Amino acid sequence: MRHISHIITTAAILSTAFITLSAQPQTRYLTLEECRTIALDSSAVLRNARLMEEKTELDRKSVITNFLPKFSAYGLYLWTSSSFDYNFSGGALPVYKNVYGNLVPDVMTDAAGNIVYNNGIPVFNQYAVIPPMTLSVDLANTVTAGISATQPVFMGGKIISGYRMADIGAGMAGLNTSLKSAETIVSVDEAYWLHVKTCRLLEAAESFSSTVDSMYSFVENAIDVGMATSTDLLKVEVQRNNALLALTKARNGYRLSMMNLCHILGLPLTTQIEVDQSGFDMDSTAVLIGAESQLPLQDTVENRADYRLLAAQAELKRRNIDFVRSDYLPQLGVTASYGYTYGLKLQDEVLLNQTGFTVMATLKVPIFAWGEGYLKVQSAKKEYEMALSELGRLEGLMELEAAQSRYAVSEAALKVSMARSSLKSAETNLKVCRDQYELGMEPLVNVLEAQTQWSKCSSDYIEAVADYRLSYVKYLKSIGKL
Repeated sequence: MRHISHIITTAAILSTAFITLSAQPQTRYLTLEECRTIALDSSAVLRNARLMEEKTELDRKSVITNFLPKFSAYGLYLWTSSSFDYNFSGGALPVYKNVYGNLVPDVMTDAAGNIVYNNGIPVFNQYAVIPPMTLSVDLANTVTAGISATQPVFMGGKIISGYRMADIGAGMAGLNTSLKSAETIVSVDEAYWLHVKTCRLLEAAESFSSTVDSMYSFVENAIDVGMATSTDLLKVEVQRNNALLALTKARNGYRLSMMNLCHILGLPLTTQIEVDQSGFDMDSTAVLIGAESQLPLQDTVENRADYRLLAAQAELKRRNIDFVRSDYLPQLGVTASYGYTYGLKLQDEVLLNQTGFTVMATLKVPIFAWGEGYLKVQSAKKEYEMALSELGRLEGLMELEAAQSRYAVSEAALKVSMARSSLKSAETNLKVCRDQYELGMEPLVNVLEAQTQWSKCSSDYIEAVADYRLSYVKYLKSIGKL
């Protein structure tokens, strides 16, 4: 019995521990590439851009069908209670005679053989008398049905112009997706390196706080042996409070940057994230000094998605000229149909009860519209010229942006080099001051100042490296390399 109770107690403890561990949030480790992939998959803007790309591709395929004949079925049923009546007054029809198999007029002649006329009209020997009657045409229950095919032959170039414009539109949708992807990557990189920066700043703040605490303990011990005064301890305590405030700010910045990165990635804001900081390693950034040699020789903007979008838009305006002109050119189409018709009774006899094949060609030739076509074509040409002008203007701005980004990378690399040199000097100075102070050869003020200077240089270096990472990503975007 005691053995069973022991088993139950052990199971309860293990269950409680398992529940406790399950309730704790799991830390997710992410690299920069993984963050980019997650953001590209979860971005609502990119999702809409991809849907637009799919839509324009479907539109392009639908325009292709305009080159092919259109088949359709048709049917007509007519019923009316009215009939169309015609009162025929009757009359006399001359009778022809058969002469050796030929029908010749059987006219009346006199004794001399001359044709007898009545008011200028030849008189026949015999007449067939048609009595008066009422002719009735009934359209009730008239039916026609069949299939038809319509093939445009020449529509003034409208179909091929429409296809080319749809093709350009599909390409523009793809470029828009590329543009949104590049913007998403930049935003992810900004959030990623900002979080890495806050991690490093938090480490630096913790190191500074630990250094100040160590100094506080050293001064306390020095007071006990008469090597320091309470004034010295008060000075260290002021710096200790400042270090604690800086540490609190660093922790808050760390939490906010993590929430910002989660937001960019489309993750819950409470997700615990640990990022790969190897690309931000402070010991491997010496290569940044040669950053200028890593940049392309020329800042070309032809690879930028927004530049190619503007170029495609200009080409779309050029194609629109042909599309507008097609409305004022001759248009030719052919329609063929095969159908069955029943109905149209005459005197209760059905006249139509048969199938038939029909071919019809239609030609439309605009002649005169008071210059409407010419004016609309000229208007379309002006739109094309405006698009070219806008492309030239924005191309210059893009080249300027690329040059500015290049200089920003160079300046950031130089700033990293200088900050790294200053940090090394501050570390050396702090070590010398502390060693001298412990030997009684350096005043406390110099040590506190050296600690503050070291903390500032450390923060400046971290800021410089983060600025370089971001400026390099923005430069790649400015030349279309993302």
